[in-house]
Amino acid sequence: MSDLTDLGLSSYEAHAYRALLSLGPATAREVAEAGDVPMGRIYDVLNGLSGRDLVTARDGDPTRYVAADPDAATDRLLAERRAELRDRLDRYEAVAASVGEELAPLVPTESQFWSIGLGGEAAATAMREQFERATESIRSVVAAPYDAAAAADYEAEVEAYLERVDEGLEVELLTTPSLVERGPTDRLAAALESAADFALRTTSPIHLTYEVLDDREVYVDVPAPFAAGERVGGVVVRDGDAAAEFETRFREAWADATPVEPADLAE
Repeated sequence: MSDLTDLGLSSYEAHAYRALLSLGPATAREVAEAGDVPMGRIYDVLNGLSGRDLVTARDGDPTRYVAADPDAATDRLLAERRAELRDRLDRYEAVAASVGEELAPLVPTESQFWSIGLGGEAAATAMREQFERATESIRSVVAAPYDAAAAADYEAEVEAYLERVDEGLEVELLTTPSLVERGPTDRLAAALESAADFALRTTSPIHLTYEVLDDREVYVDVPAPFAAGERVGGVVVRDGDAAAEFETRFREAWADATPVEPADLAE
């Protein structure tokens, strides 16, 4: 037998309503006895049913209660449930939209492209998510699109990068002399002085920006094809052989690059 509780009634309300269907007009005490509802609860139960138009109270001494027609009652309960479901759906859609916005900058879990522009908190968040996967080392080559953008446009990303320098990782940054000169030279100098495992070198020309994490993952920037200083996204490559190839190319360029010391940045 179907349970009225599935349509939103409490157990006592369902018992009381069924009792009234069998009793016809009845007093609260009669409903309590027939429906096995405690007398201390029966008036709250009947008032709740009355408030939902499932029971009608007839004036008298004592008051008698009459159950609504079963078809009408179930239609009302079904309408209530539909309204509740619409409200819940609206809330879930709002939550999903909010969560989607929060997760948008996150790095994909498999090798693939993800869309992320240059600069701003979304890009900084993506960089933090990306670099948090590193436990041993980060090898970075930095050029386009940063070399054609204003330093202020990617300041948040620089800060996110330098946050990882003092966290026990071996971090090597290979970039161009012009990008170093553009700064922030004071933050770079402080990082070089404070972190024993952070090294900076310059070389040119560099045609690609990428990071190798722990010799196993590569993150490659994809500059905008028709707008200098902008980025359309990045490609995540989780392939050991590819990471080894990028690492080899990095080591070859690093060996011929010019070391940068804190004193060089103060000039």
